[in-house]
Amino acid sequence: MTQKLFASFLLLGMVLSCGEEAYRNTIPYARVNFIINLNGADHELNNLLAFKVYTEEDRRRKDDRMGYAGLLVVTGAEGMLYAYDCSCPFEDSKAVRVEPDSNGTARCPHCGSIFRTIFGLGTPESGPATEPLQIYRVIDLQNGTFQIIN
Repeated sequence: MTQKLFASFLLLGMVLSCGEEAYRNTIPYARVNFIINLNGADHELNNLLAFKVYTEEDRRRKDDRMGYAGLLVVTGAEGMLYAYDCSCPFEDSKAVRVEPDSNGTARCPHCGSIFRTIFGLGTPESGPATEPLQIYRVIDLQNGTFQIIN
């Protein structure tokens, strides 16, 4: 009886451990909470492949938080908004920020890694980086307003 019970628990543990890998931060954790308004201050993000960088100096409310090295918000190829941390995961430094381009990529000025930003994954295309840019959630609050959080 105890062998059957042990075997059942062992089998259950094996099945449960086969799930998806847990979400990982690619850079040190820093809180993110920021509101984007496409009908106001952030209207340029209405254009495909548009991007905007926000740093602590761009705070609009007392509780705004910009992540580790700032926020990079991109309007993807299909019109979706994507948000990333500006920190290069290879450099792992607040001082080294990726520089976005209108071709849907962002480049690290220090290590030269290039990341694809227009599909919401921030995957490295070239350079020494093997991890993607840190991704943040973009929540549609309706009427052109979006909240970026982690």
